[in-house]
Amino acid sequence: MMTSNLSRRAFLKTSALGASAVALGAPGVARGFPANEKVKLGWIGIGGRWGNLAELMLKNVPDAVNVAVCDLIPDRVERGKKVFERDKPNGYTDLRVMIEKEKLDGILVVTEPCNHSVVVVPVLEAGIHCFAEKPMDTTVEKVDAITKAARKAKGVIYQIGTQRRYSPPHLAGMELIHSGKLGKIMFMQGHWHWVHRPAAPRKVARDGGMLVEQACHHTDVMSWAMRDKPPITCVAIARTEIPTPEGPKVHNEQQSATIWQWPGGEIFSYTHLLWLARYFQTEQLNIHCQKGGVDLAHGVMHEADHNAKNAGSSLEELKDQYADDPRGDWGMGTKEELQAFVANIKAGGKQPINANVESGRIATLMCVMGRMAAINAAKNAYEPRVVHWKDLGSTTDAA
Repeated sequence: MMTSNLSRRAFLKTSALGASAVALGAPGVARGFPANEKVKLGWIGIGGRWGNLAELMLKNVPDAVNVAVCDLIPDRVERGKKVFERDKPNGYTDLRVMIEKEKLDGILVVTEPCNHSVVVVPVLEAGIHCFAEKPMDTTVEKVDAITKAARKAKGVIYQIGTQRRYSPPHLAGMELIHSGKLGKIMFMQGHWHWVHRPAAPRKVARDGGMLVEQACHHTDVMSWAMRDKPPITCVAIARTEIPTPEGPKVHNEQQSATIWQWPGGEIFSYTHLLWLARYFQTEQLNIHCQKGGVDLAHGVMHEADHNAKNAGSSLEELKDQYADDPRGDWGMGTKEELQAFVANIKAGGKQPINANVESGRIATLMCVMGRMAAINAAKNAYEPRVVHWKDLGSTTDAA
């Protein structure tokens, strides 16, 4: 089997990663930045994921200054001010007050998934460039609300935290797939398997279910492989290890298997599992084409011959490259996505956005579709069924 490492260094030789705040409710106006002027950022949501992003921003984005932090919980506001002590930010417990008082170039939204739309929409309506964590939100209606606001906010950046679109190995692998050198995509495989054993089930109202909250990273990669076209059909099955008398309408699934299919017959098979032995805690993103396949999680290409040869891997190299990210190789692309957001603000929002409203919309709705396929809503029970894209009832599908 012929293999090839798609390293960060090799990719960077051939490719490049690719408005000021105004009064609340007014359209944004992009502006140019002098070379030595820093981009003024505000943050909303000072929780767990915020800590990782904040650390990477401080270490890797010298063109940014963090001038404001906002959270409903005062203690978290103080935590944010302490972490960003270098930049002496102001603290707020009200988003609108922060927008009115601060002259912000960009806002990063790192709230719970269920609160993304209530924050992102007013930020975009204020004409302020916005980076928001994935998923877009937890329901079709909320995703549609953000989609409409982002499409309407001309010249305003809306970038989503699906960081694999900024990861050099993933970019290199996708460039190879889209070049057609490996032939047509036939089948896609993915999984995210975790050792985590929660003491209590999480609430669907918070994150939309484990598939929505976490698997959107992987549905994003596979819809990217399909050139951001949505699947037409989905079937899924799910279960929980912890007894949940309130049923799947209230509590998250902990193990699921989902299959999506596109109009050309391409299939994406995916499992998301908790409660595993540590040996099995892995991430998989494989795309199988007619002439070979790509292991995107490890940046390795395999040609389709039948000789029994050892398969090379760049996993150790990738771990070295991302040694400063506590998430390790699972965090690939995170610092790059932050760098890209700030660079695009300095460029007046004129650079392409890899993870944009259209790609994020498909990735999130694929997850909502998967959970819908695993649950009989009338019975409030896990019961597999076939769901079609049109069953989502989204009001933002292309005409």
